[in-house]
Amino acid sequence: MIAISGDVHADSVVYIGKEANNIDEQALDVKCSQVFIDKQSIMRNILELSQSQVEEWGVDRGTFKRIKDRIREKNYINLNTDAVERLVEGLSS
Repeated sequence: MIAISGDVHADSVVYIGKEANNIDEQALDVKCSQVFIDKQSIMRNILELSQSQVEEWGVDRGTFKRIKDRIREKNYINLNTDAVERLVEGLSS
């Protein structure tokens, strides 16, 4: 048996495992903030908009009617469409 006294210094570290390739690219202790959107408030505000105001923002009359009908009938809105994004942007300005 050989006894070694003193400190051990590593020249390099080898990561072994499934995610070993990406481990050096990952940030440590980074907290991603979550953003919660109040869809009910957005839907209420869209229902209160006038057609002339919406046309100034570049949303077609028929598209605006379909959005309002969907809100009234299904109580649903898809925030990722171009028209709804324009409406939300117009409401926030």
